[in-house]
Amino acid sequence: MNKQTWYKWHSYAGFPLAVFLCFVMFTGTLAVLSHELDWLSNPAIRAPASNQSLDWPAYYRNVLNVANGDRIYQLSAPLHNGFAAEAILIDKHAQRYRVFFKPDTYEYTGNGAWFNWQTTLRRLHRHLMLPLNIGLTIVSATAFLLCVSLISGLVLHPQWWRGLWRLPRRHNPRVFWGDLHRLTGLWSSWLLAIMAVTGLWYFVEKYGLAASYPDNAPVTTEVAKETAVRVQPDVFEKAINHAHAIRPDLQITSVFLPVTPGQPTVRACAYIGSRRPAAFRYLERVLEQKSVLCFRSGTYQPVCHRHHCVCPPNSQMATESNTATTVCYWRRRYLYESRCVVVVCPNGDRSCTHRLYAGR
Repeated sequence: MNKQTWYKWHSYAGFPLAVFLCFVMFTGTLAVLSHELDWLSNPAIRAPASNQSLDWPAYYRNVLNVANGDRIYQLSAPLHNGFAAEAILIDKHAQRYRVFFKPDTYEYTGNGAWFNWQTTLRRLHRHLMLPLNIGLTIVSATAFLLCVSLISGLVLHPQWWRGLWRLPRRHNPRVFWGDLHRLTGLWSSWLLAIMAVTGLWYFVEKYGLAASYPDNAPVTTEVAKETAVRVQPDVFEKAINHAHAIRPDLQITSVFLPVTPGQPTVRACAYIGSRRPAAFRYLERVLEQKSVLCFRSGTYQPVCHRHHCVCPPNSQMATESNTATTVCYWRRRYLYESRCVVVVCPNGDRSCTHRLYAGR
């Protein structure tokens, strides 16, 4: 293509998107500061700094006292020092709202709207407050036009690196603004490249490369299958203690509770303080508890805790002689990381081993 054609492509990719891209970048910039904006605008979020670990059972009991029959959807630890612990509840009209508690005394400090700064700015930036499939497609598809704008702009300026140090000429307004556009465009090319690559990843992830994770363990009682069970404090405490007994280094950050029929009793999101890259560190505790633990590689975050051993397809089998335990690795490679689900089964459980091999 000649220079005139590249110029047309550069113009077509730039002018129609100028206002829209400014909006996406502006909301994205504010979204980075959204938690701080919530902290400034809602006094209930502010709390004394505390370094003590969260007592999840005591925290849950205080949330129950404040809930007044509303369904509890999520409990979260403080985001940063000086932030309150946050719980998300659903009222009788199926509307979500937030309640906040001091992280040291678990004293109720106040409520917050579901659509706070963080939720509003994130949804505006991510999918324009449209239905997710539509909005995310529109926003991420602009990455293709960003690529066209970036590539055509560099093609139009051979030896573009020399233009990084060339100040705008002041012969007339048209020349000045043209040179200023080239100068700012060259210096911001790195940002444009990052936006294009991450936007493309969101697009391809949405349409075919999304990560696959094991399903939650199925509920066993008829009551839990038909209704959203309210978790009793003693059951909640047992679940938390059981998780800590299996993995003492777990730092739980969020706990999700059932709000629809058929959901598991307690689902926890956590990370491990130690980053030791070994899957067998806690196998003895797992075997003592006669349970199964699944976690993801990289950060080694637990993704589920089951009492049934099911090996995903396309897996690789391996054994660890020191623990005499069968381990199933399941890998899928992505553009930037390899995710792995590890399922640990008690040795001698023939049905478990059979299911592992049958699932290959």
